[in-house]
Amino acid sequence: MEPEKVLKPNVSKSLLKATLAMAVLTPFLTLNWSTLPSYILFLGVYYLMVGLYMLNKEATVYRFESSGIHVSRPWREETVIQYDNILGIGVGQGMLARRFHCGTLYVELKKGKGTHRSVAGVGVVPLKDIPDPERVYKEISDATGVFGASTAPEPDPQTGST
Repeated sequence: MEPEKVLKPNVSKSLLKATLAMAVLTPFLTLNWSTLPSYILFLGVYYLMVGLYMLNKEATVYRFESSGIHVSRPWREETVIQYDNILGIGVGQGMLARRFHCGTLYVELKKGKGTHRSVAGVGVVPLKDIPDPERVYKEISDATGVFGASTAPEPDPQTGST
């Protein structure tokens, strides 16, 4: 991994998701000329809230340094994930995330509570909407020396074992 790399989440996906939600729900509203001004006001407030959410998300910064991953979020204390504290890592990428070339990396911790919990009760820190998550996954794997094909021995073609 490079000495320091800074990534920011992809926020354009959030605008599309909010617009799709509004497009799906609007047909269920009773709209006529008397309710149109209220609906327009509602749309303004709705997209104002979506914009504030996107600004908050845009302010999140993921810094990959030689010591570990630093996650800076607005209104929260910075989270530092030391590479030697990483137990496992996973990539989540839905249909829209693939379209926007982003995804979420789930970093499982050996110790510490993280911001979420896995099914096994392990602390997890999600790095949401990371651009090109497979490449970042490989870089973290190489930096930790625990994951990825570069650390696994090649199987013996004769016996099928390593």
